[in-house]
Amino acid sequence: MINIVVVKKNNRIMTIEATGHSGYATEGSDIVCSAVSILLETLLNSLIDIVKINPDYKIDESIPHLSISLPKALDKAISNKVDLLMESTYLGIRKVADCYKKYIKIKEKLYDI
Repeated sequence: MINIVVVKKNNRIMTIEATGHSGYATEGSDIVCSAVSILLETLLNSLIDIVKINPDYKIDESIPHLSISLPKALDKAISNKVDLLMESTYLGIRKVADCYKKYIKIKEKLYDI
C-alpha cells in the first residue's frame, strides 16, 4: 500500500509525502505506483524548474519514499503558484486513490497555527 501524508498549515499544503509500494502489480508494471510517482516527480520538477524555488525533498527508491516540503517563507506571487501546484498534485493523488482504494491510503495532518 502507498501511504500518502499531506501536511497542511493554515489551510495550505506544506508537505506531500508518499511511502511504500501499492502492491497492485509487479514492479515495473504497477500503474498505481507509476501514477503517484509521476504526479509527485512532476510537482518536484515544477517547483524547481518553473517556479524556481528549492523545496526540501527526500527520495529513497529502496523503500520507496518521496517527500516534498515547501520553504517556510515564500514571496506572495510565488506562493500563489506554489499553492496551485500543490493543490493540483493533491487532487491528482486523490483521484487515483478514488479508483484504487485498496492500494493508496491518504492521511491529512493539520497544523493551523
